Order: sequence, then C-alpha cells, then structure tokens
Amino acid sequence: MNKQVESASNEVKRRFNTLKEDLIFYKTNLESGLGKEGRINEARIRKLLNSYIYLIDTLYVKNQGEMLGYTIRNNNYFEVIPIDQWPDFKDKGRHLLISSGDKKVELAVSLQLSHFINYFSNNYYLGETGYKFFVEGDQIHQISSDRDEGGMFVAPEMAAQVKKDVQEGVKGDYSGEIRAIDGKQKESILAQYPFNLYPLQQDFALIFALDKSPVFTKIYTTYFYLFLGLFGLLLFIIFLMIKYFRNMSQKNQELESKTGEINLLFGQQTMLLQETNGFVYYHNQKGMVSNVSDNLKDVLGYSKEEFIENNKSYIVPEDLRRLQKMAQNALVNKEDCLSYEISFIKKNGEVIRTKNFEKLFYDEKGVFTGSVGICTDINEKYLAEQELIKSENRLRLVLNSLPDVIFIYDHQGFYKDFYVQDETLFVQKPSEILGKSVMEVIPSPMNEDFMDALKKAVKTNMLQTRQIEMEGSNGKKCFEVRFFKLDEERVISIGREVTGQKLWEKGLQEAKEMAEIANKAKSDFLANMSHEIRTPMNGLLGMIHLLEDTQLDTQQEEYIKVIKDSGESLLSIIKDILDYSKIEAGKLELNLSSIQFKREINRAINIFSGMVAKKNIKINLSLSPEIPECLIIDKEKLNQILFNIVGNAIKFTPNGGRISISIKGEHIMEDSLMINFSISDNGVGIPVSKIDQLIHPFTQVGNGTETEKNGAGLGLAITHKLVELMGGSLNVSSEEGKGSEFYFAIFATISEKEKVGLDSTIESNLSALYDMDYLAGQFPLDILLVEDNEINLQFMRLLMKHLGYQPEIALNGVEALEKVKEREFDLILMDYQMPLMNGPEATKAIRKLENGKSVKIIGLSANVFKEEIEKAMLTGMDDYLAKPVKIQDLIDKIKESFDYIKKA
Repeated sequence: MNKQVESASNEVKRRFNTLKEDLIFYKTNLESGLGKEGRINEARIRKLLNSYIYLIDTLYVKNQGEMLGYTIRNNNYFEVIPIDQWPDFKDKGRHLLISSGDKKVELAVSLQLSHFINYFSNNYYLGETGYKFFVEGDQIHQISSDRDEGGMFVAPEMAAQVKKDVQEGVKGDYSGEIRAIDGKQKESILAQYPFNLYPLQQDFALIFALDKSPVFTKIYTTYFYLFLGLFGLLLFIIFLMIKYFRNMSQKNQELESKTGEINLLFGQQTMLLQETNGFVYYHNQKGMVSNVSDNLKDVLGYSKEEFIENNKSYIVPEDLRRLQKMAQNALVNKEDCLSYEISFIKKNGEVIRTKNFEKLFYDEKGVFTGSVGICTDINEKYLAEQELIKSENRLRLVLNSLPDVIFIYDHQGFYKDFYVQDETLFVQKPSEILGKSVMEVIPSPMNEDFMDALKKAVKTNMLQTRQIEMEGSNGKKCFEVRFFKLDEERVISIGREVTGQKLWEKGLQEAKEMAEIANKAKSDFLANMSHEIRTPMNGLLGMIHLLEDTQLDTQQEEYIKVIKDSGESLLSIIKDILDYSKIEAGKLELNLSSIQFKREINRAINIFSGMVAKKNIKINLSLSPEIPECLIIDKEKLNQILFNIVGNAIKFTPNGGRISISIKGEHIMEDSLMINFSISDNGVGIPVSKIDQLIHPFTQVGNGTETEKNGAGLGLAITHKLVELMGGSLNVSSEEGKGSEFYFAIFATISEKEKVGLDSTIESNLSALYDMDYLAGQFPLDILLVEDNEINLQFMRLLMKHLGYQPEIALNGVEALEKVKEREFDLILMDYQMPLMNGPEATKAIRKLENGKSVKIIGLSANVFKEEIEKAMLTGMDDYLAKPVKIQDLIDKIKESFDYIKKA
C-alpha cells in the first residue's frame, strides 16, 4: 500500500508539471509568433485541452490585446468564451498563471484538482475494504470510488497527525479510525505520501486506507487453510508415491510402447496446425481460456499471457456477441460440439477471419467442465468468398438495371438465360428460345457470324463485337452485340439497339468534316490576322526602342516609356485575342520568369496615367509589406489581367471618382504564396442579374455612356481564363449605381534573388550593355536580311545601321536564294510570309546549297502560333524571333550567332 500511494502521488505531480511545461512552451510560441500568426491558434488550444481534459476546466489566453477563454464540455464540445476584461484570478490555489515579462502574453488555467486527483488515484486498486483520500492545505477529501458507502472521513485525532506530517513534508504510516457520516467506525491502517504542485501554495498528499479486521482475518484464515492444504497435499503425495512405485514396472513397459506413437501423434498435430495456420486453446469450467498452444503467436501475434488475459477484446464486437449467444444455447442444449466463424483483431491491427471447432465436456451430472478448440486462419478463403458474392451481386444488379438486351449461353452456343427489358424488340419471345442453339434462332448467314464471335470469346477471353439487323414486331432493328466469356461454363452477350445511332452517324460525319474545314479556315484567318496586325506593330515598337536610345529630356523619357508600355500591352491584348481559340482548347501555357513585383505593378498602372489625368480619377494603391520583392510569375498574363480589370474600372468610373487597388500576400508554403487582388471603384456598377455574364466571351453589360460600350466584350472572359490558369479564381461583387469590386487570387513562387538579397545592379539601357555603335566591331558578321514589308525593312535597316552593320537586302525568298548562290553569309534574318517564295520554302532551298549548309538562319514572323513556329524549325531554321522584334533579343541572337560561327 505504501508503494501504491507513493506511485500515485508521483504520477499526479508528474502530470501537473507536464501541464506547466506545456503552458510555458505555448506561451513562448505565442511570444515568438507575434506579427506572424496574427491571432490565437485554436487548433493548438484544442490539442492542449484534450491532453489535460481531467485537469483543466477553462483556459484563458491573452495575446496582444486579444482575450479568449476555451473549455471542452462533457459532450466533447469545444467552446470559445469571449472575454471583455482579463479576470483577476485571486484564488491562487485553483488557478495557474503563466505570463511574459511585458504582460502582452498571458495564460491562466482554471483547475479542477479534485477531478484530476480522483482520475489518477482510481488507477490503483485497494480491494473491497480500501478507501482513498487526498490532502489539500488543511482539508482532507475522500476520493470517490465505484462503491456507494456514503461519505467517509478520517477521525480528527488521526487527521491532525496526518496534516502535521504533510506540512513538514514527511510521509507516514498510521493506525486509527475512519468514520462514516452515519456514525459507523472502522479500525484502519493508513499510508500517506506528500507532494507539491508548484507554483500552487497548498500542501498536497494522497492517503490510502484499509480496514484492519478483514486484513488480519484474511491473513490468519489464509495461513490456516494453507496449512491444511499442505498437510492434505502431503498425504496425497504419499498415496501417489505408493501407487506409483506399485505400478512402475507395468507402466514403464506400456509407456515405452506408447512413447513412439505419442511422439508421432504430437509431431503430426504440430505439423497440421502449422500447415493450416491454426492453434489449440482450452476453456475451463467458467468458460475462460486457461491455456493455448505455441502456434498462437504465428497466427495472431499475441503471447500466451496476452491472449489468456484479454482474448475477448481481440474478437470483433459483433462476432463476440453472436459467439456468446451461440455458446449459451449450446450449454443449455448440452451440445457436444460447437462450430463457428469469427473475426480476430491481430496484434498489428489487421482483422482476419478464423474457423473454430470446439469439443465441449460435461461431468456425470451434465455440468460443463471445459472445452478444447482449434482455431484456423481462413482469411484468404473468406476474402475470396466475399469478393465472389459481391461480384455476383454487382453482376446481377447490373444485368437487372441495364436497358440492353442480355443473353447467356453455354460454350456450345445454347441459350441458358436472358435479361430483356423490352420484349417487343423481337418477333419470338426470349423465354421461347431457352435451350435452343444460336444456329437455330438467328437467321442465316448472321448465325454463323454470331457463333464465330461466341467461340472466339471462349478461346481468347477477349471481347468480340458484331453488328446485326433483325426483324422485330416494330420493324427492322439494328443491334451492336458484344460477346465475352463469363466463366468456364458460360458466355454472355450484351446487345444495344443502335438504329437511331446509325441514322445519325452519316449526318455526324458530314458535320464533322464541315467543322474541320471551318476550323482550318479559322486558323488560317487567325494566322493571317496575326501577321497583318503584328507587322505594323513591329515597326511601331521598333522605332520606339530606337527613339528610346536617343538623347531625351526627362519628360520625353516618361512619354516614351508610357507609349512603349502601352504598345506592349496592346501587343499582349492582340496576342490573347488571337489565341482565344487556344484558351478554349485549354492549350494556353504559363511563361514563368523572375520579376520585381512591386515595380511591375506600378508600371502596369502607370499605363493609364493619361486616362486617369483626363478624368481626374484618384487611384489608391495598397501593397502589403508581406509580398516579397522578387517573384516568379507570368509577367505578360499578370499585366493583361490588370490591364483589363483596371481599364474597365477607369472606363466606368465618373470624372472625379476613385479607384482602390489592394494587393495582399498569403504564405502557403516556404517558397510559395497566394497573391490576393482587390480592385474596387465607385462607378456605375453592374446589375446583379448580369454579373455572371461578364466572364462569357463577346458579352457587354451596357452600363455607361455610348463611348464606354466600345470593345469586343472579350476582356473579362480572357481575364477569367488567365486567372484560372494562374491558380486562382475571379469573383465580382457590385451594386448598381454605387460601384463594383473585382477580387481574385493568383499563385506565385518566391524568386531565388529574394532569398539571397536583391541584385545590387540597376537596369541599364542598351548602350550600357553593348557599345551599340561598335557592335559590328565586337561581333563582325556578314548578314542577309530578307523582308518584303517596307515599314519593317526601313526599321531593320535603321536598327542594323545603328548597330554598325550593313546587311545585304532581299525582298523575297527567290532573291534570298540567288544571293546565297552568289556568296557566303554568316547570318540570315528570314521573314516568314513573303510573295513568290515564303520563308520556310526559301530555307529548305538554301539548305540544299553548298553555301547554305552551315549558315545560321533566324526566322522573323508576326505569326506566334506554336504550331507555325514548330513547322518553321522543321524546315531548317535555327531559331525564331517573333515580331515586333525587340532590339535586345536581336542583339542576343547576333552574339549567339557569332559564338556559333567561332566554334564551328
């Protein structure tokens, strides 16, 4: 008893200290997480309460001014208690306080010590005459138990001695009275062990008590019966020894003759149990397992001791209830054998099915004396049987619910069964053909084709399909019949009427051919439109790049930058409009690159500076500091999204209005985040009934002036698709006459530049990267320029002159071919679409010439479709530049060409 009270006291103290350590750890996490989490993490609170459900009544948390209480009710309901003012917690004996130095983070726990101490003390059993108490300060409380004997308390004279020892921190043993409220007294022996629950100021101790009289009575009775038992055992042993020696010689002879048989029998039994994966077990007269064979561990994984102690808990509950009812009936009916199947839970958690057979034994009076049983693992067989049952049920359910015509035959083609929903499809009823052969029922020559399909299905185990036309009660019907082998005796056919389908197939084929022709015409139109639009854009943006490299004042540089950004945005819009067919087909792809995010946002908004100034609109931009400087994202698609949404906001916002743009970041993983955009205005708004129409192509709401209605109605449809492509979704909320809000989220990755610190270099213009006037001196090349458009030709000539080159000019593929025949070139810049001979044709012809085998050919085209680029590369081109050609891209290609020639 002394050992038990000491163990119980130490367990209570250890568990309380663990709570204190967990509270200090959680307080430290809150302090270190300020500014990151932003609020109290309720998941961690829930976990803390569940871990100490018997000790914590209520947990109070204060974090940066946020105050909440948390508790778990009896029904395991997690409740949050709002707190207007932080409690005083004056009762230091019932509350545990943990706080930071600056009091910004505080934790307080309202303790339920009685419940806590009761829970851990009840784990120690003292018998039917035992009682438990605990000391808290100068109070001694009884610990409740399953026995209902009324309130018990320690006699005052003994209680005084106990309290004194507890205050001095001394454990003790006592002998005295324990009294009940009804006046009954019990002479008892007590064991006390003190402990403290720092920082609680009270003294604590556990007291275990036992009645004296039953204890000593049991001791004397035990010794008396032990003596009698030993004496009787001695007499019995003497009797056995006499009888043993009398029969020794006779039994030795019988034993020698039987030993071989017994050893053989036991060997065979062991081998049988091992082969069948089973074990033997024994029940005593009380129905409890008394012994089990060594094979148990191989079957279930438990030791003998574990199985004998807890075998009922290893049986699946529903099977245990069924087994107990069966055993009860067997004993009532005095049955000799009991056979059943149950599911056991193995030690590794796996559930297996077993087959059990038990032999029941009774005495002369018919009283059950025990049983021996064999348990065999039949899990594999059971699973196979269950799967077979499920398979048959599934097949039957499918056959009964299918609208198709289903027949079952034997392997010789005789009808065995059928599942037909509509018997009017046939002239002869299906029930009348059972037992007949396919050759009799199906008219010739289709019967031979049917029989051939059936035999192939049996021989190859592969599906066979046939088409058949049959006369039914409603006229001629067309069926598509599939044959497959059902099992080793049966074949099944599933027939579906396809009369209507056959009638439509021809029309559908014609419609498909017309659609393919229309789609090709559409692709050709888009390719030509791309070329026609991008060709003048090449000259426009090319001249802007050249103008940007001239001497300009500050205001002119700003104007040129706005024109340049606007042109590139227009080019992006044109690209997305021409690629809308790709968006519909889901073929649009992200082009990820590392960008300085905040600068790119400012640049995108600055495009609208002219429109904003004209309408006197105020734009408020809010960028969350949590967003890193450098992100990996598709810059062009981000600009296109902002161009459409911000452009619409400016368009439909009245003069003197306001637009708010809020951008926040939400970290998902270490290197990833979601960027949340919110763009709101106080414009004309959108009717609620028309908000859902905005994301459909070529749709306009029509709120605004006539000049504000211009456009293809494609912008938000493209924006919606681009946002989804970038991992988010576009949402709109609006109130007519008050304004609209567009909010969306896109996925981004933190750039490596952000991790190591931003590059200290700043952007330089082209003259800083290369000495453009002497580029030809640094990378001397003999260049042939093939271009038929006068605007692009003029731009390329000026650009080449600016770079220090004097290229040879060819106005079409025929001229290019002649010039390559006359002399060798290092680099050919080849336009794609030209009269007489286009770029791909000219490239093929040049590659066949001696002077054209090693020359580097770079294609120039306004067609940006991936398929066209791949076709151009297959003709022999080495590289590809899309119009409008950027000066930097051209310089890079010139340098690469020089390095290529130098290596060659």
